Amino acid sequence: MGRNTNKTEVSDTTIHAALRDIQPVRTTGPAVVFYSENEDQFLKLDTPITIPSLPVHHTMNNTNPPEGYREAILGIVEFLGVHTPNLLAGTRWSFDPRSILAPTFSRVEEFDGHAYLYLVLIDLTCRTLEAEILEPGTNDRTPAYRSRRLYFEADYFPLNGLDADSLVINQTIPATWKGESGEGYMIHGIWMDADINKFFSKLVLPAGTRNHPYYPVTCKQHSVSMNAFGLENPALLHAIRPNIENELDRILDELHANPFSEDSPLFRELKDRMPTGPGERWQHLSVTATLNERDQKEYTVEF
Repeated sequence: MGRNTNKTEVSDTTIHAALRDIQPVRTTGPAVVFYSENEDQFLKLDTPITIPSLPVHHTMNNTNPPEGYREAILGIVEFLGVHTPNLLAGTRWSFDPRSILAPTFSRVEEFDGHAYLYLVLIDLTCRTLEAEILEPGTNDRTPAYRSRRLYFEADYFPLNGLDADSLVINQTIPATWKGESGEGYMIHGIWMDADINKFFSKLVLPAGTRNHPYYPVTCKQHSVSMNAFGLENPALLHAIRPNIENELDRILDELHANPFSEDSPLFRELKDRMPTGPGERWQHLSVTATLNERDQKEYTVEF
């Protein structure tokens, strides 16, 4: 799913009124989320969601949603407001003409004098083996389908300020390009992102915690970010950031030269200095791998 945050906010009073009406629900049990064999994050819904047919072709320079798109988003918002209210409560919808299958919702939160962006991307891609096709797709429109799975991303990002007209993510991490491998047509790029996610997350998680494919502290949008699912506010990210950002040069130099290892002297040094308080949120983290009805591996994550 695309992770671009340069969206165009559409002034649609009906959709934003529906978003304002969503009331968050206080949960007392563990947070539960799932990951597919491809490590895509999703929720299992008690009631299936219906995704209508959407236009495939759209002029990228036109920031106005195509005909019928607003109505489709409104239906999705109303459904999620009932069945997963905490995901979208307090957010606003933004339209990205380059990615109509990943509608974006966001809100700005202030914590201890610092601003954070809560960003949700709902993945509307039809996964045919997991969905009931209601209307086949064409060259011009996506299929309409029904599914009990909601694929999504939800993250907290630090912002440089609270100017609502110019939300700039605090991008403390430079390019994560590491190099290339292979020969001829088989050359592919090597990026440090996966190792960075492991390094950041393992710094915070209690020692010995098995967490793959769930990484709570990540490198997205060139910033120290956090998977926001199951969190009520950015307090944990706010507490963790200084301990990581102050050592970013050393961490990136280490990962550029070597793959991540919990045995590396740098990791052990930083792990020993990391406060234990933030990691208590994941003290009871458990990951269970199972096979679904198609014999594909899935992961259940609870914390």
